[in-house]
Amino acid sequence: MSSLLVVGAGLAGLRAVEGARQAGWAGPITIVGDEPHPPYDRPPLSKATLFAEEQPGVPVLRSSEVIEDLRVRHLAGVRVDGLDTERRTVSTSAGKLGYDALVIATGSTATTLPGLTGLPGVHVLRRYDDALAVRESLTRARHVVIVGAGFIGSEIASAARARGIEVTIVEASERPLARAVGPRAAGQLMRLHADAGVRLLTGTTVSGVRTCDDGVEKVELSNGDVLVADAVVLGIGARPATAWLAGSGVALDDRTGGVLCDHRLATSAPGVWAAGDVACVDGERGEHWTGAGEQGRVAGANAAGADEVFASVPFAWSTWHGRRIQVVGETTAAEEEERDAGFILYRRDGVEVGAVGIDSPGPIARLRRSLAARR
Repeated sequence: MSSLLVVGAGLAGLRAVEGARQAGWAGPITIVGDEPHPPYDRPPLSKATLFAEEQPGVPVLRSSEVIEDLRVRHLAGVRVDGLDTERRTVSTSAGKLGYDALVIATGSTATTLPGLTGLPGVHVLRRYDDALAVRESLTRARHVVIVGAGFIGSEIASAARARGIEVTIVEASERPLARAVGPRAAGQLMRLHADAGVRLLTGTTVSGVRTCDDGVEKVELSNGDVLVADAVVLGIGARPATAWLAGSGVALDDRTGGVLCDHRLATSAPGVWAAGDVACVDGERGEHWTGAGEQGRVAGANAAGADEVFASVPFAWSTWHGRRIQVVGETTAAEEEERDAGFILYRRDGVEVGAVGIDSPGPIARLRRSLAARR
């Protein structure tokens, strides 16, 4: 009986299992993850997990009963080392695993800065255990420096300010989310931080960190300033977890490093699909929850013999200082128009292609439905 192997036990990986079963896959399915936890949801890590007074549990995606009903074998705490697409085997820390169909859903790893990896008091936030470490730092810190003004960095800043911590965000670009939204929307997002008492330094980078016996002590900046800091959190993006694919013949995108896929999530190798943060469709990586889930479902269904196309409208959300932020569609290389307070619309050649909303769920929902119908 044919076997399906899913490498990566996050949202995309679990949805690939569900998609395969829904499409009629009757054979064995194995899902491999390098963490000891069951498949869990990542958005709460930088939101509810940091705000919780008591240590929260793992935000699991599905109950153990649902996992059992899927008839999937979950190999937890297992690292993948290589892929042989000719022999259809994956090398892991638990030995070689064979497959007839394979879905790559290994996601991404947090980007760090040279010289800061492993320093006490310097954190990234990508996994559940990372979130617990950041949360513990926030319970003790008085001064936090966050590197990166994107979604993760800004959510951490929100959690820190809610605890009364002095927060400075250091952003290399001239505005937050410079690669994701236009200058008008970025200006409104910057004001949210200012109103919450966050110091935002744009066009600035970290040149060094000074430590003492207790951990971080000061952060040195490219402009010559030195910031007092009890903790430093790096929120400067993530890179696709594809090192294990070296020499496999699976084609990677030169620019993003992601796995090149067509709109059916098929890769350059026969019998191999990819989904989630690791997938690069039309030269773009989605890196958002809704896209990862839908890609996982489509990849799993197509691995089971379906012929589905991934055509989801890009959508992301965040919460900064109690304000709901939503981004839908295409919000770069387009004309920006502030339609209503907190609602910035994007047009290309006169056609509405996306929007950024701050506490504007209604207009965002209507545009999202319109864009989906158009697709």
